[in-house]
Amino acid sequence: MSDHRVACIANLALDTFASLPAKCRPRTQADGSREWTPLSAVALSRPASLTTSSIHPAQQLHNTEVKLVSLATGTKSLPVSALPKCKGLVVHDCHAEILVLRGLNYWLLTEIERLVHSTEYDSPWLEMTSSVGNGSTSSTPFRLIQGVEISLFSTEAPCGDASMELLMAAAEAAGHDISPWPTDADQRGASDVKIKNLPLGRGSFSNLGALRRKPARADAEISMSKSCTDKLMLKQFTGLLSFPLDLLVEQSPEAFLKTAVVYEDQYFQEGYDRAFGPLGRLRCVLAAGEISLCTSAEFFNICTLPSGFRRFEFEKQRGAQEKVRKNKASNIVALWVAGRDGLVDDAVVEVLANGVKQGFRQFDERDRKGSVTCRRNMVRKAAELQRRLGSRGIVLPDLNGGSSCSYLKLKSSRSRKHRNDVKQFVLDRLGGWPWEYLKDDFEMGLSSPPKQ
Repeated sequence: MSDHRVACIANLALDTFASLPAKCRPRTQADGSREWTPLSAVALSRPASLTTSSIHPAQQLHNTEVKLVSLATGTKSLPVSALPKCKGLVVHDCHAEILVLRGLNYWLLTEIERLVHSTEYDSPWLEMTSSVGNGSTSSTPFRLIQGVEISLFSTEAPCGDASMELLMAAAEAAGHDISPWPTDADQRGASDVKIKNLPLGRGSFSNLGALRRKPARADAEISMSKSCTDKLMLKQFTGLLSFPLDLLVEQSPEAFLKTAVVYEDQYFQEGYDRAFGPLGRLRCVLAAGEISLCTSAEFFNICTLPSGFRRFEFEKQRGAQEKVRKNKASNIVALWVAGRDGLVDDAVVEVLANGVKQGFRQFDERDRKGSVTCRRNMVRKAAELQRRLGSRGIVLPDLNGGSSCSYLKLKSSRSRKHRNDVKQFVLDRLGGWPWEYLKDDFEMGLSSPPKQ
């Protein structure tokens, strides 16, 4: 990717965040210190010659169309004890890099919605597959147009294995103790949940290449959410399209992350190569004798911004700056998802707290608390699209449920078996993951009529 396009993606992300309401920004404390937060954004790009639509000047660069579709901030994830009470309405992982990918999936669902609702709409990004027709049964009636590329911009290195050296260097520069937390501290605060083969959090810095959980304070209840590094690593094998979108859109090469854009000081090549590259910890996956499971692996490229590139206003202070004015992580989680072209007011803007919309209790019974990207709302949107597609003779059996259906049963459908097998295979080769503690199942109906 050219330096101009890399800069364009980063500038679009920074400008978009600057335009959001004040409620989306970290706060300034009474002592003058300012909270910090990571920012991540997803952009789609394609050769401009492939589209007949008009291109906004800010999104056109050297005959390339660039569209920012999702943006998020956040550092929070739920403790393991909260998962059984979520019922699909609470977002488990609100780290910016992961929430922004949920935003991408939601935006693609809305793009399908536009295609389904209007025969006159011609999407620059999605098209219907040629195999779909009257009476056809297909698990993927849509696909990203050939030539589309997905890029991820982040202001911080992802938590987990890719950032271990950066974490140690930053802590040492700030004069902090960099000795690893003792292993038994990882189990504190886990209430009655005693997890066997507990993956690492922030402990054991010297254990490089390992699968890790989301980091947290040593006295905090544990989260069983995989680190951002590990989730991004897995998406090199499974693609960025998550359930239920992957029942509607083909996992073609365009559906994988093409480029990650990071600040120069948030890139440590050895760590990134070890965490994400085919010659690092993933060698044991690719050489495991079951290559057929991983033939679709797409390893993304890393592009760094020049050292003098504009900084994110709310980034974490480091080294000498941190010694002068220590700042803490913000508990505000912001999500922005692009609306229709040219309609600023059509965008989604949400502020989340504890995984639900700000102003609602975490385990409130009201559905209104749920983000557009929560599990229940994403399935509802996909099921409504299936009903409308069904009127055209396009049937998706996995979304054609009855009055009540289990979320985990839907997610384990036959059409997703290969994806699930690949994910399990990769995790097993890297040491395994205790799935039995990740329970957020719920019943939901799929047969109600579409909204008018």
